[in-house]
Amino acid sequence: MRARWGTRRHGSLLGLGRLPPGAPSLVATMRAAPRFLPGFARDWPAVASTAGLPPHEAMRWLAGELAAGAGDLVLDAEVGCSYLDAELVPVSVPALAAYLSEPRAAVEAPGPYLAQADLFAERPGLRERLLPPSLTDRTPRPYRTVAWLGGATSSPLHHDPYAGLLVQQIGRKRCALLPPDSPSTQSLPRHTLLQGNSSPVDPFAPRRDTERYPDYPAAAVLEHVLSEGDALLIPRRWWHAVRTDDSTFASFSLTLWWDGASADAEAERFVRGVLESKERRDEGDGGSREKWMKK
Repeated sequence: MRARWGTRRHGSLLGLGRLPPGAPSLVATMRAAPRFLPGFARDWPAVASTAGLPPHEAMRWLAGELAAGAGDLVLDAEVGCSYLDAELVPVSVPALAAYLSEPRAAVEAPGPYLAQADLFAERPGLRERLLPPSLTDRTPRPYRTVAWLGGATSSPLHHDPYAGLLVQQIGRKRCALLPPDSPSTQSLPRHTLLQGNSSPVDPFAPRRDTERYPDYPAAAVLEHVLSEGDALLIPRRWWHAVRTDDSTFASFSLTLWWDGASADAEAERFVRGVLESKERRDEGDGGSREKWMKK
């Protein structure tokens, strides 16, 4: 069962309906807010090619694409509960996907986690295999596109200097977010001086951490579960934590990042452009926006 935004006191997320002609951007009129985008990536290769398959079978498809497009690419992966205490070990990217297609990967946790991996910078040919052609010339272009691949993965509560579009490809992920501008959020305990953008608070265990950290604003947490093809737009400096959902043991995600002071506005323009292109394509097929947005 998919959770709903706004089940806690902070309120619900804003949708991305079409604005009236001449209306100002939402970013220009209010603080940027996270946006849940159901079915945003239904036509992306990994989602379309593995529709209806369980995660471990979908990983077999991914392993084949990575082997064909990445060859013997080896990157550092995290082994541990999260990047705050993980050890980095070199892993073969195609071999990791193949490992995640095996049943034993479900019980051998925590396994390797390929986090914010620059797959497309290392192997540009993977763009044709893992990204839809419609993104090739889409502007404003993200400054970086990274991949997340692993089993029982977890990214602790943290914030980024970028606006990010998290796009779920295989499996499901739970996401928790906190607004950056409330006094209680600003007083969140930090992990260390060197990891000042990270906090030891676990937003998925609010009762426990409310006792440990009395100022923790548990009631302000926004939660959601991303399924295959769903996306989440995360504005700059919003606190967020992400982990593999309990219903699956394998996950593959992509994140598009925009940098700079106008990152939130650029990310919104990018998303809106994709939605409008989908709408025009659906209208040409005799469909409607609601048709592809519904599950």
